[in-house]
Amino acid sequence: MRVETCKIGYVKEKLIKPFGFKGGYVSDVWQVAVTIGDSECQATGLSIQSVLWSDAFVFQKYGQEKGDQLMYDTTKYALGLLKTIEFDTPFEVTARLFELCYKHITEMTKENIRKTFVLNALVAVDMAIWLFYARKNNITSFSALTSLEKEHDKIASIPLITYTTTTEEIKNILTNGEFFLKVKIGNENEWDKKRVKEIFELTKGYHSEYTSTKRPVLYLDANGRYESKGQLLSLIEYLDKERILSEIGVFEEPFSEDKQFDVSDIPCLFACDESAHSVHEVKERFQQGYRSLALKPVAKTLSESLVMLSYANEMNMKTFIADLTVNPVLLELNRNVAARIKTLDCVSVGLLETNGEMNYSQWNQMVGYHPLGKKGFLTASEGVFDLKGYYMNDGGFFMESDYYNKLPSEVI
Repeated sequence: MRVETCKIGYVKEKLIKPFGFKGGYVSDVWQVAVTIGDSECQATGLSIQSVLWSDAFVFQKYGQEKGDQLMYDTTKYALGLLKTIEFDTPFEVTARLFELCYKHITEMTKENIRKTFVLNALVAVDMAIWLFYARKNNITSFSALTSLEKEHDKIASIPLITYTTTTEEIKNILTNGEFFLKVKIGNENEWDKKRVKEIFELTKGYHSEYTSTKRPVLYLDANGRYESKGQLLSLIEYLDKERILSEIGVFEEPFSEDKQFDVSDIPCLFACDESAHSVHEVKERFQQGYRSLALKPVAKTLSESLVMLSYANEMNMKTFIADLTVNPVLLELNRNVAARIKTLDCVSVGLLETNGEMNYSQWNQMVGYHPLGKKGFLTASEGVFDLKGYYMNDGGFFMESDYYNKLPSEVI
C-alpha cells in the first residue's frame, strides 16, 4: 500500500507550572496531529513533543522553542518520505522512516542526536500508519491489530511526582487512593535521599488492596542522571538502612546510555526506558541485569514498542506503561497496550502512568476532545481505572476526534 496525501498541524498546551526533570523545565507541550490517506480513506495520528525527555542535550543547546521546532521539522520530513515508500506492514515503513530521519537530522545538525529524539518525532506518523493500515484491512479492534489479548479488568493510575510537586499535592494524591507513585530523582544524591524519605514518610498510614505489601509503592526514575555505580549504591544502601528499599516497586534508568553498569548484584528491580531505543538496547540492558522495561508507545512509536515487548516477554522481563504527559486522546494508545500486558509482581492490576491531569492547565477542556469523553474509564477512582466495557470499542482508539482532525492544515 502507499500513502498519497499528508498534512500536519500542532497546538501548544500550557502547563499548570514548569515541569521539572533531568535538571530542566518545560512550560508548554506541542500537540502534533498528522493526517495521511489515499483516495479511499484517511487516518489521523497524534503525538506530543518532549525534547527534554528524548534528548536533554538538544533541549539545552537549542532551548525549548527551537528544540520543539526541530522535532516538528523532523516529523514533517518523515511525512515527505512516507509518500515515496510502498509497504505491507507498519513495522517495515516505520523502521525505514527512522533510518532515513536519523541520518537526515544527524547530518543536518552535525550532532550525535539520541535515537529517542527521532522516535518521538515519528509517533504521530506511526500511529497514523497503524490506523490507515487498519482501515485498509477492515480491522476494528486493537487486539486484532496488534495480536495482544486482554489481560486486565483494572489498571492502576500512576501519578508523577516531579522536583516541584509539593507536600500537599502528594498528600492529595495519596488521599485520592493512588498507590503506585512515580518519583523523579536524579537531582543530586543527598537531595534524592531526602526526597525519597520524605515521600515514603507521607505514604505511612495509607493502605492498598492492590499491592503485595498492602501499602503504597514507590517507583523511582533517575532519567539516567547517576554518574557512577557508587552513587547508585549509596542511595540503595541508604534506602535499605531506612527500611524503604522493600517499598520500591521498580527503579528506572539510573544511568545514561553512555554510562551503563551491571546492576545484577543490586537487590532492586531495575527498568530501562529512554536508553532502550530498540530491541538491540533492551537485549544489552537485560545482559546488564535489568529485568524490567518501561514501554512508551506514545514516545517510541507503537511499532518499536511491540518489537521490544515481544523480546521482553520471551525473557520474562516485567513490563509496564510509562507516560509522556500525553493528552486524553493519545492516552488511549498507552491504555490499550497497558490493558494487554502482564504486570509487575508487586501489584495485582495493570499499570498505566498518566500525569496529564496533574500538569495541563486545560485538562478538562482537553478531555472534551476525546470521542468518548464522558466514559468512566477516563477517570481513575481510588487510584484505579475500571475497564468495564472498555474492550467493546477499545476506548475509542479507532474513532475520530473532531478537534484533532481539524488541526492538520499544512500539506506536505
